Amino acid sequence: MNKYCIVSLLFFLQSLVSVNAGLITGFLESTEDSNKIYNLEIRTSSVDELKVGEAYKFKVGLGDQTDHYLSREIEAAALFYNNQWHLEKIFPTEGIGAKAYYDSGEKFHRMVATMSRRHFVKEGEYVKPFAGINQDGEFFQIKEFLGKAYVINFIFTRCQAAEMCPAATQRMAYMQEKAEVLGLEDLHFLSVSFDPKNDSPGVLRQYAESYSIELDNFTFMTSKPEWIDDLMRYFGIIRLNEDGTINHTMATLLIDQKGRVHFRKEGSTWRVDDFLEQAEELLR
Repeated sequence: MNKYCIVSLLFFLQSLVSVNAGLITGFLESTEDSNKIYNLEIRTSSVDELKVGEAYKFKVGLGDQTDHYLSREIEAAALFYNNQWHLEKIFPTEGIGAKAYYDSGEKFHRMVATMSRRHFVKEGEYVKPFAGINQDGEFFQIKEFLGKAYVINFIFTRCQAAEMCPAATQRMAYMQEKAEVLGLEDLHFLSVSFDPKNDSPGVLRQYAESYSIELDNFTFMTSKPEWIDDLMRYFGIIRLNEDGTINHTMATLLIDQKGRVHFRKEGSTWRVDDFLEQAEELLR
Protein backbone atom coordinates (compact mmCIF):
# COMPACT_ATOMS: atom_id res chain seq x y z
CA MET A 1 0.00 0.00 0.00
CA ASN A 2 1.52 3.37 -1.03
CA LYS A 3 1.84 6.42 1.22
CA TYR A 4 -1.17 8.17 -0.34
CA CYS A 5 -3.43 5.20 0.37
CA ILE A 6 -2.18 4.96 3.95
CA VAL A 7 -2.84 8.66 4.58
CA SER A 8 -6.30 8.38 3.02
CA LEU A 9 -7.12 5.35 5.15
CA LEU A 10 -5.98 7.10 8.32
CA PHE A 11 -8.08 10.14 7.46
CA PHE A 12 -11.11 7.92 6.87
CA LEU A 13 -10.62 6.10 10.17
CA GLN A 14 -10.23 9.39 11.98
CA SER A 15 -13.57 10.54 10.60
CA LEU A 16 -15.22 7.51 12.20
CA VAL A 17 -13.81 8.20 15.64
CA SER A 18 -15.10 10.84 18.01
CA VAL A 19 -12.76 13.84 17.85
CA ASN A 20 -14.77 16.00 20.27
CA ALA A 21 -16.74 14.86 23.28
CA GLY A 22 -18.19 16.62 26.28
CA LEU A 23 -21.29 17.40 28.29
CA ILE A 24 -23.81 19.99 27.21
CA THR A 25 -27.24 21.26 28.12
CA GLY A 26 -29.54 22.75 25.55
CA PHE A 27 -33.09 23.72 24.64
CA LEU A 28 -34.70 21.52 21.99
CA GLU A 29 -36.25 23.93 19.50
CA SER A 30 -37.37 21.39 16.88
CA THR A 31 -36.65 18.03 15.29
CA GLU A 32 -36.22 16.86 11.69
CA ASP A 33 -36.32 13.64 9.68
CA SER A 34 -38.82 11.78 11.88
CA ASN A 35 -37.09 13.01 15.05
CA LYS A 36 -33.69 11.66 14.00
CA ILE A 37 -32.19 15.17 14.10
CA TYR A 38 -32.43 17.53 17.08
CA ASN A 39 -32.09 21.29 16.60
CA LEU A 40 -30.64 22.36 19.92
CA GLU A 41 -29.80 25.79 21.30
CA ILE A 42 -26.78 25.39 23.59
CA ARG A 43 -27.15 26.64 27.17
CA THR A 44 -24.01 25.20 28.76
CA SER A 45 -21.11 23.44 27.07
CA SER A 46 -17.82 21.77 27.92
CA VAL A 47 -17.03 21.46 24.20
CA ASP A 48 -15.12 24.39 22.69
CA GLU A 49 -16.77 23.98 19.29
CA LEU A 50 -20.30 24.23 20.70
CA LYS A 51 -20.94 27.83 21.67
CA VAL A 52 -23.50 28.89 24.28
CA GLY A 53 -26.43 30.68 22.66
CA GLU A 54 -25.84 29.09 19.25
CA ALA A 55 -28.06 26.40 17.66
CA TYR A 56 -26.69 23.16 16.21
CA LYS A 57 -28.03 20.00 14.60
CA PHE A 58 -27.43 16.70 16.36
CA LYS A 59 -28.17 13.16 15.29
CA VAL A 60 -29.72 10.99 18.01
CA GLY A 61 -30.02 7.26 18.59
CA LEU A 62 -33.06 5.11 17.93
CA GLY A 63 -34.43 5.28 21.48
CA ASP A 64 -34.36 9.10 21.47
CA GLN A 65 -36.10 9.52 18.12
CA THR A 66 -39.27 10.98 19.66
CA ASP A 67 -40.69 14.45 20.22
CA HIS A 68 -40.89 14.03 24.01
CA TYR A 69 -38.18 16.62 24.61
CA LEU A 70 -39.57 19.36 22.37
CA SER A 71 -39.51 22.79 24.09
CA ARG A 72 -37.59 21.31 27.02
CA GLU A 73 -34.03 21.57 28.29
CA ILE A 74 -31.96 18.42 28.13
CA GLU A 75 -28.45 17.40 29.13
CA ALA A 76 -26.40 14.97 27.08
CA ALA A 77 -23.00 13.84 25.91
CA ALA A 78 -22.09 15.55 22.62
CA LEU A 79 -19.77 13.69 20.25
CA PHE A 80 -18.48 14.47 16.78
CA TYR A 81 -17.86 11.59 14.37
CA ASN A 82 -18.72 10.66 10.80
CA ASN A 83 -18.57 14.41 10.10
CA GLN A 84 -21.63 15.01 12.26
CA TRP A 85 -22.55 15.95 15.82
CA HIS A 86 -24.33 13.27 17.86
CA LEU A 87 -26.12 13.27 21.21
CA GLU A 88 -25.93 10.32 23.58
CA LYS A 89 -27.11 9.70 27.15
CA ILE A 90 -29.89 12.28 26.89
CA PHE A 91 -31.68 13.23 30.13
CA PRO A 92 -34.35 15.89 30.70
CA THR A 93 -33.61 18.64 33.20
CA GLU A 94 -37.03 20.31 33.15
CA GLY A 95 -40.64 19.56 32.30
CA ILE A 96 -43.92 18.63 33.95
CA GLY A 97 -43.24 17.18 37.40
CA ALA A 98 -39.58 18.22 37.47
CA LYS A 99 -39.78 20.20 40.71
CA ALA A 100 -41.61 17.39 42.52
CA TYR A 101 -38.99 14.95 41.19
CA TYR A 102 -36.09 17.00 42.54
CA ASP A 103 -37.82 17.66 45.86
CA SER A 104 -38.71 13.99 46.28
CA GLY A 105 -35.19 12.88 45.41
CA GLU A 106 -33.64 15.12 48.04
CA LYS A 107 -36.18 14.08 50.67
CA PHE A 108 -35.65 10.38 49.95
CA HIS A 109 -31.88 10.91 50.12
CA ARG A 110 -32.15 12.46 53.58
CA MET A 111 -34.33 9.56 54.76
CA VAL A 112 -32.10 6.70 53.63
CA ALA A 113 -28.56 8.07 53.20
CA THR A 114 -27.44 6.80 56.61
CA MET A 115 -29.45 3.58 56.50
CA SER A 116 -27.47 0.38 56.95
CA ARG A 117 -27.63 -2.01 53.99
CA ARG A 118 -28.80 -4.69 56.45
CA HIS A 119 -31.98 -2.74 57.14
CA PHE A 120 -33.48 -2.77 53.65
CA VAL A 121 -37.25 -2.76 53.12
CA LYS A 122 -38.90 -6.11 53.91
CA GLU A 123 -42.29 -7.80 53.58
CA GLY A 124 -45.01 -5.99 55.48
CA GLU A 125 -43.23 -2.62 55.37
CA TYR A 126 -44.39 0.43 53.45
CA VAL A 127 -42.20 1.71 50.61
CA LYS A 128 -40.97 5.24 51.22
CA PRO A 129 -41.97 7.72 48.48
CA PHE A 130 -39.43 8.13 45.68
CA ALA A 131 -39.41 9.55 42.16
CA GLY A 132 -37.79 8.83 38.83
CA ILE A 133 -37.61 9.46 35.09
CA ASN A 134 -39.30 6.93 32.82
CA GLN A 135 -38.38 5.60 29.37
CA ASP A 136 -40.22 8.51 27.72
CA GLY A 137 -38.22 11.13 29.60
CA GLU A 138 -41.17 11.94 31.88
CA PHE A 139 -40.81 12.68 35.59
CA PHE A 140 -43.03 10.56 37.84
CA GLN A 141 -43.71 9.81 41.50
CA ILE A 142 -44.08 6.30 42.87
CA LYS A 143 -47.20 7.50 44.70
CA GLU A 144 -48.87 7.55 41.28
CA PHE A 145 -48.94 3.74 41.59
CA LEU A 146 -51.13 3.84 44.73
CA GLY A 147 -54.35 1.93 44.14
CA LYS A 148 -52.56 -0.55 41.92
CA ALA A 149 -50.27 -3.44 42.73
CA TYR A 150 -46.88 -3.47 41.03
CA VAL A 151 -43.88 -5.73 40.65
CA ILE A 152 -40.52 -4.01 40.93
CA ASN A 153 -37.09 -5.34 40.00
CA PHE A 154 -33.62 -3.93 39.32
CA ILE A 155 -31.55 -4.35 36.15
CA PHE A 156 -29.03 -2.69 33.87
CA THR A 157 -29.22 -2.86 30.11
CA ARG A 158 -25.54 -3.72 29.49
CA CYS A 159 -25.75 -6.91 31.58
CA GLN A 160 -24.29 -9.83 29.64
CA ALA A 161 -24.95 -12.57 32.21
CA ALA A 162 -27.83 -14.45 30.59
CA GLU A 163 -29.07 -15.81 33.92
CA MET A 164 -29.24 -12.36 35.53
CA CYS A 165 -30.81 -9.18 34.06
CA PRO A 166 -31.76 -10.67 30.66
CA ALA A 167 -33.51 -13.59 32.36
CA ALA A 168 -35.21 -11.26 34.84
CA THR A 169 -36.48 -8.99 32.06
CA GLN A 170 -37.77 -11.98 30.11
CA ARG A 171 -39.68 -13.12 33.21
CA MET A 172 -41.14 -9.65 33.75
CA ALA A 173 -42.25 -9.53 30.10
CA TYR A 174 -43.78 -13.00 30.39
CA MET A 175 -45.53 -12.03 33.62
CA GLN A 176 -47.00 -8.99 31.88
CA GLU A 177 -48.41 -11.25 29.15
CA LYS A 178 -49.87 -13.77 31.63
CA ALA A 179 -51.34 -11.00 33.81
CA GLU A 180 -53.24 -9.70 30.79
CA VAL A 181 -54.63 -13.17 30.10
CA LEU A 182 -55.67 -13.45 33.76
CA GLY A 183 -57.41 -10.08 33.64
CA LEU A 184 -55.14 -8.46 36.25
CA GLU A 185 -55.63 -4.98 34.87
CA ASP A 186 -54.40 -3.26 38.04
CA LEU A 187 -51.00 -4.96 38.06
CA HIS A 188 -48.17 -2.72 36.92
CA PHE A 189 -44.47 -3.43 36.36
CA LEU A 190 -41.44 -1.32 37.23
CA SER A 191 -37.82 -2.04 36.31
CA VAL A 192 -35.26 0.30 37.88
CA SER A 193 -31.85 0.67 36.25
CA PHE A 194 -28.91 0.79 38.64
CA ASP A 195 -26.62 2.03 35.83
CA PRO A 196 -27.94 5.59 35.37
CA LYS A 197 -24.75 6.90 33.77
CA ASN A 198 -25.45 4.68 30.77
CA ASP A 199 -29.16 3.88 30.99
CA SER A 200 -30.77 7.09 29.80
CA PRO A 201 -34.51 7.16 29.02
CA GLY A 202 -33.81 6.52 25.33
CA VAL A 203 -31.61 3.53 26.10
CA LEU A 204 -34.31 2.11 28.39
CA ARG A 205 -36.97 2.61 25.73
CA GLN A 206 -34.89 0.77 23.14
CA TYR A 207 -34.19 -1.98 25.67
CA ALA A 208 -37.92 -2.41 26.35
CA GLU A 209 -38.66 -2.61 22.64
CA SER A 210 -35.98 -5.27 22.18
CA TYR A 211 -37.99 -7.48 24.57
CA SER A 212 -41.32 -6.58 22.89
CA ILE A 213 -42.58 -5.13 26.18
CA GLU A 214 -45.83 -3.17 26.05
CA LEU A 215 -45.25 0.10 27.88
CA ASP A 216 -48.84 0.96 28.79
CA ASN A 217 -48.45 -0.73 32.19
CA PHE A 218 -44.67 -1.26 32.32
CA THR A 219 -42.30 1.50 33.43
CA PHE A 220 -38.53 1.55 33.12
CA MET A 221 -36.91 4.01 35.50
CA THR A 222 -33.66 5.94 35.76
CA SER A 223 -32.59 8.88 37.92
CA LYS A 224 -29.58 10.78 39.23
CA PRO A 225 -26.71 8.43 40.18
CA GLU A 226 -26.72 9.43 43.84
CA TRP A 227 -30.47 8.85 44.10
CA ILE A 228 -30.16 5.45 42.44
CA ASP A 229 -27.51 4.65 45.06
CA ASP A 230 -30.07 5.54 47.73
CA LEU A 231 -32.66 3.24 46.14
CA MET A 232 -30.24 0.33 45.93
CA ARG A 233 -29.38 0.71 49.61
CA TYR A 234 -33.05 0.98 50.52
CA PHE A 235 -34.07 -2.11 48.54
CA GLY A 236 -31.01 -4.12 49.60
CA ILE A 237 -29.31 -4.42 46.21
CA ILE A 238 -25.52 -4.71 46.29
CA ARG A 239 -23.47 -3.58 43.26
CA LEU A 240 -19.78 -3.84 42.50
CA ASN A 241 -18.12 -2.35 39.42
CA GLU A 242 -15.62 -4.87 38.05
CA ASP A 243 -13.91 -5.30 34.68
CA GLY A 244 -16.16 -2.81 32.91
CA THR A 245 -19.41 -4.36 34.11
CA ILE A 246 -21.53 -4.45 37.28
CA ASN A 247 -21.70 -7.50 39.51
CA HIS A 248 -24.81 -7.35 41.63
CA THR A 249 -27.39 -9.11 43.76
CA MET A 250 -31.05 -9.26 42.74
CA ALA A 251 -34.45 -8.88 44.38
CA THR A 252 -38.00 -8.76 43.03
CA LEU A 253 -40.89 -7.38 45.05
CA LEU A 254 -44.68 -7.23 44.78
CA ILE A 255 -46.07 -4.01 46.26
CA ASP A 256 -49.74 -3.86 47.23
CA GLN A 257 -52.29 -1.15 46.45
CA LYS A 258 -51.38 0.78 49.62
CA GLY A 259 -47.66 0.81 48.88
CA ARG A 260 -46.67 -2.02 51.22
CA VAL A 261 -44.31 -4.90 50.35
CA HIS A 262 -46.55 -7.95 49.99
CA PHE A 263 -44.05 -10.45 48.61
CA ARG A 264 -40.28 -10.41 48.12
CA LYS A 265 -37.93 -12.90 46.47
CA GLU A 266 -34.16 -12.70 46.48
CA GLY A 267 -31.96 -13.85 43.62
CA SER A 268 -32.53 -14.44 39.93
CA THR A 269 -34.50 -17.70 39.92
CA TRP A 270 -37.95 -16.58 41.07
CA ARG A 271 -41.06 -18.07 39.44
CA VAL A 272 -43.56 -15.97 37.50
CA ASP A 273 -46.47 -18.05 38.81
CA ASP A 274 -45.48 -17.31 42.42
CA PHE A 275 -45.86 -13.58 41.81
CA LEU A 276 -49.07 -13.97 39.82
CA GLU A 277 -50.65 -16.06 42.57
CA GLN A 278 -49.76 -13.39 45.11
CA ALA A 279 -51.03 -10.65 42.80
CA GLU A 280 -54.33 -12.47 42.28
CA GLU A 281 -54.81 -12.59 46.07
CA LEU A 282 -54.40 -8.83 46.19
CA LEU A 283 -56.46 -7.91 43.15
CA ARG A 284 -59.32 -10.43 43.34
